[in-house]
Amino acid sequence: MVYEIDNYEFRRVSNDDIVDMLTWKYEGVYSFFDNDFSQGKIDYVKSFPTDENTYSIYKKDNTLVGYCNIYLNDQVKFAVQMKPSLTSQGNGKAFMEAVLSFAKEKYNLKNIGLSVLKFNERAIRLYNSLDFKVTGEYIGRTVKGEMEFISMEKKL
Repeated sequence: MVYEIDNYEFRRVSNDDIVDMLTWKYEGVYSFFDNDFSQGKIDYVKSFPTDENTYSIYKKDNTLVGYCNIYLNDQVKFAVQMKPSLTSQGNGKAFMEAVLSFAKEKYNLKNIGLSVLKFNERAIRLYNSLDFKVTGEYIGRTVKGEMEFISMEKKL
């Protein structure tokens, strides 16, 4: 099933999507998010087709622009990644608004949360512009060891 939100389509992740996603490399400090960084990250990305709450995000012209994972736990959270060639071009807000609309519509959500690495100032600025509020800070484990995270939440 394909969900259409604004100029985006949310689709089940295909094996072709995985091949593309595993080539994603970011500049500077954002290289932390490269999808081929470690075997753990590679295995995580390769698991997407079997996760019913992970979606590839396409523009209507059939261009893959990113993906999102919705985690349905005590508090609903999400993770999102945009294709590196599309970052820092003013695309983030419309992309995130579509992700939030999709999550609200598909899962009938009233609010949603996320965790963001404290060094990821670009993402934090975006989340602030979308009215996410900081709910806490913590030290969490990553593939590069322990790092500082910020928890944020938004009413939908």
